Amino acid sequence: KYLHTAHLMKMDGGGKRKLSKRKDPELALDFYSEKGYPVIAVKEYLLSLLNSNFEDWRLANPDKELNEFPFSAKKMGVSGALFDIDKLDDVSRNVISRLTAEEVYQEAAEWAGRYDPDFAALLTRDAAYTTALLSIGRGGAKPRKDITIWSGVKEYVSFFYPELFAPVYELPANVTKQQAQTILQQYQAVYDEADDGTVWFDKIKVLAESIGFAANMKDYKKNPEAYGGNVGDVSMVLRIAITGRQQSPDLREVMQVVGKQEVLRRLDAAIHAL
Repeated sequence: KYLHTAHLMKMDGGGKRKLSKRKDPELALDFYSEKGYPVIAVKEYLLSLLNSNFEDWRLANPDKELNEFPFSAKKMGVSGALFDIDKLDDVSRNVISRLTAEEVYQEAAEWAGRYDPDFAALLTRDAAYTTALLSIGRGGAKPRKDITIWSGVKEYVSFFYPELFAPVYELPANVTKQQAQTILQQYQAVYDEADDGTVWFDKIKVLAESIGFAANMKDYKKNPEAYGGNVGDVSMVLRIAITGRQQSPDLREVMQVVGKQEVLRRLDAAIHAL
């Protein structure tokens, strides 16, 4: 059986128009390859345009293969579906979040080998290291969704590599440079890469109390005027020093992957920069 779906549409100004091979890069397969969309993500998105019940099926069957979806010509729309690149990005994030660290490594390395050889060399220099950093926040019921396309991996992993590390020391508004330096200096003295999550966080609580910040978020929420800040602000100072950004995967796990020597070097660099 041969089927022809209705024309795909896109928003243009205040109205819709048909996707055009002359005007729209989305109609060329090279577009998805160069951007680094996983093939499976593009297929999943197209199925959501072709069958109205695909998204509900995927939600109910997150681990099933695409060929198990009961595609039906009767579920195809008769009017042009709206092609939404933001929706494709969302599908791609979900697809990549379900992959193993090894699969992400292989896919990202293959893409970089074709489109960014210098980054490919860095990514594949130590496969075990790269796989370890890609494992952070992966798996479980709520995996992180930091990677949308393979071309975005470089920015995501950049702080793990000294060659790409470009920190922006933007402190929380209520933390002075002097307080931040004190936090970093005190943490240098107590840091132990063997600490488990509980011990690691207990040390941060002690640092918070030492500068008049609340060690317990409940105490801070009950009476914020009594404190200069809270333990979350102290964690943020450490995160900024070690990752160079305000958002990152689990900080303790990041530090485990980066290693003690590099962690101490970054703490020292942040102290001097501040």
